[in-house]
Amino acid sequence: MKKALSLILCLMMVLSLVACAAPAAEAVPAADAAAPAAPVAQAAAPAEETGDKPYAGQTIRVILASHDWTDAVESKLEEFTTRTGIEIEFEVYPEDQLSTKLNVELASGGAYIDVFMCRPLQEVQQFIQNGYLADVTAVRADAEFQAEDFIQAAADSYLRSGSTDGVYYGVPLVTERQVLYYRKDLLAAKGIAVPTNLDELAAAAAALHDPANGVVGFVGRGLANAAVTQFSAYLYSFGGDFFDFNTNTATINTPEAVKAFTYYGDLLRKSGPDGALNMHWQQAAAVYSTGGAAFCTDADSIWQSFCGSDTDVYENAGFAVSPNNSTWNICSWGLAISAGSPNKEAAAEFMKWAAGVEMTKYIQTSGISSARNSSWNDPACTANYPAEMLAAIQKGNEIATKSYDRPLTTSVSKARDAIGTVITTAIEGGNVQAAADKANDEFQAILDADLAAAAG
Repeated sequence: MKKALSLILCLMMVLSLVACAAPAAEAVPAADAAAPAAPVAQAAAPAEETGDKPYAGQTIRVILASHDWTDAVESKLEEFTTRTGIEIEFEVYPEDQLSTKLNVELASGGAYIDVFMCRPLQEVQQFIQNGYLADVTAVRADAEFQAEDFIQAAADSYLRSGSTDGVYYGVPLVTERQVLYYRKDLLAAKGIAVPTNLDELAAAAAALHDPANGVVGFVGRGLANAAVTQFSAYLYSFGGDFFDFNTNTATINTPEAVKAFTYYGDLLRKSGPDGALNMHWQQAAAVYSTGGAAFCTDADSIWQSFCGSDTDVYENAGFAVSPNNSTWNICSWGLAISAGSPNKEAAAEFMKWAAGVEMTKYIQTSGISSARNSSWNDPACTANYPAEMLAAIQKGNEIATKSYDRPLTTSVSKARDAIGTVITTAIEGGNVQAAADKANDEFQAILDADLAAAAG
C-alpha cells in the first residue's frame, strides 16, 4: 500500500507554479465514491431570436477569493454581461473563509455554485475525489480559448492525481514564486547590502530592527496553518522536505527540518512584530505596505499588496530573489465549475472569458503573474512590473527546486495544522525538537490515513 501512495504522491509533484497559501477546512468526504461529473458541453450555437446572446437573462453565481486577480476581473464584469447577457452574482471571501464555504456548500448540495476559485495544491484533489468539480475538457477544446497557451505544469495541476485520462477539472489563473521584499531607503541609510543568503538576511533584519521607531526587521506569516507555505522555502533551503516520497515517511523532525523551524522562529521572534503568531499574508502586507518593516518574504503574485503604487513604500520598494536560494514555483489559483451547477454552459462562457487570452493579458498588465505563456512573452504585459521584480521572478524560475509549497497529501489542511504547531513553538522560543517529534507522528498518521483511503 505504501508503494501505491508513493506513486500517487510523486505524480502530484506535477502540480506547479501555487499561493499564497491559506488555511482551509477539510473537504467533507462523500458518503460513497463519487461518480465522475458530467462534462461541460460545448456552448450552444446562438439562437436566432437572441442574436449573439444565447444566455441572455441567465444569472450565474461566481464565488472568488479576496485576491488581486479578483479585483482586476471585478472591474470588467459589466463588459462580460454586456457581451453575453449573463448576469453575475458575485461573491468574494478571504481565502480561509472561501475554502470553508466551498466545502460546506459543495458537500451539502443544498445550494448551487456555478464558478469558483480554488487552489490546486490545497483542495482540488479532494474536490475531484468527492465529485464536486465538472469536467471542463470541452471548454479547453474551444479553439478561441487557446488552452495550449497555458504553462503546461500549471494546466496539469487540474488533472486527477495519478490519472492518465486527460480529463481536466479546472483552468489555472495565477502562478507565483517566493521573493524578498525590502526597503531600499532603510538599507541605504545603514549601508547594508541586499541579503543573498539566510545568514545575511538574519543579520540585516537584526540591524534594522527598531520597533521603538515603528520599524521591525522582518515581517512574515506566523499564523500556524498559513505560515507553512512561506516556511516551506526555508525548509527546502536547509535541505529538508515534508516527507520522503520513496518511503512515504514524514520528515519534519529531521535535523534539517529542525534547523529550518528554528531559523524561521528566531527570525520572527527576534526581528518580527508583536502579534506575529496571528499573521496571515494580509496582515503581513498591512505592516510592510505602511512602512513598518524592512524585509518580508512572500509570493510575487501579490506584490502590489505589499508595495504597489498605492502603498506608503512604493518609492522605496526593492525586490530580490528569495535569499533561501531554494524556493518553489507553483500554480496558486485557478477556476473550476461546480458539478452541481444548473448553468454549466453559461458558467463555461465565464471561464473562457475570465481565463482567456485577452483577459489574462489585461490582468498581467496590472502586475499579476499569470499562467499563460503569451502574457509572459508580451513586453506590454510586463511593462508595469518593476525591473527588479521581473529579474527576481526570472531568477526564481531558475532556482525553484519544488513544485509545491505545502505537503502533497489529500488532507492538506490537517497536515498543515500539524506542521504549523512547530512553527508556533519556534516563534515562541520553545523546544523545537520536541514539537517536531510530536508533529511528525501526527503527520505520519495523516499520511497513513491517506494511503489507506487511496488503497480503497
